[in-house]
Amino acid sequence: MAIHEVESYVRQAARRIQYEYERISARATEDPGTAGDEGELNWAEILRQWLPSSVHVVTKGRILCADGATNRQVDVVVLSENYPAGLPENKMYLASEVLALFEYKLTLKKKHVIDTVERAAELERLLYEQNGRDIVYGLLAHSHSWNSKEAAIERVSTILEEADASCVEHPSEALDLTCVADLATWVSMCISPLGEGEEDFTSGYYTSHPGGSGVGNYFDSDSPPTGRMISALYRQLASRDKRFMGMSLYFTRVGLGVL
Repeated sequence: MAIHEVESYVRQAARRIQYEYERISARATEDPGTAGDEGELNWAEILRQWLPSSVHVVTKGRILCADGATNRQVDVVVLSENYPAGLPENKMYLASEVLALFEYKLTLKKKHVIDTVERAAELERLLYEQNGRDIVYGLLAHSHSWNSKEAAIERVSTILEEADASCVEHPSEALDLTCVADLATWVSMCISPLGEGEEDFTSGYYTSHPGGSGVGNYFDSDSPPTGRMISALYRQLASRDKRFMGMSLYFTRVGLGVL
């Protein structure tokens, strides 16, 4: 069966990410800060290409709540089309108009996953208390530190679930998306038992990767993790704003759905 054009576009983006990883990592030990900045820009550019032109994708900053509370610095932030035109250059982003944010790592390690789950729960809890809403919180990486893909997929899945058990108190606090460009994409799944309250939930992650996927994926699993992340992001955004629903459904219909 011929590859859909959209999947071809996604694979082009995945190849660019891989090329950039090889280029950046070659000099990462000389200047880790610059390497990190370049990696963030890679992902920000992919998000700009795939998200609607009306949203703003910016890098480096903190989220500013109405009462003045802020979080620790994050790497990539997606702001709504309603964001004041003169403010995206300021690095304190107004919480009410943040759609999604991402932490970035060049080469993912265990500590990165644990720290990001902890920070996601902390910020989601703060935003819900302040604004009565949650946002999409994700973790992006070019590659990983484990010796094999199979070991890496299993380890990341286990680390995510263990970190959830110790940090996440409510389904809205879970890390929504994790994407390692040359490995897999993980999407949070929090299920409350029938008849139970939201505080009684089971936390888990659906995993999608070339060559195989977690339970529930009925589509071609050879698509790159980058495309799965974009599809999952649209799905998460659509659950909060119906204006994203059309693209979310389209990704599913062309075989890039994650659930």
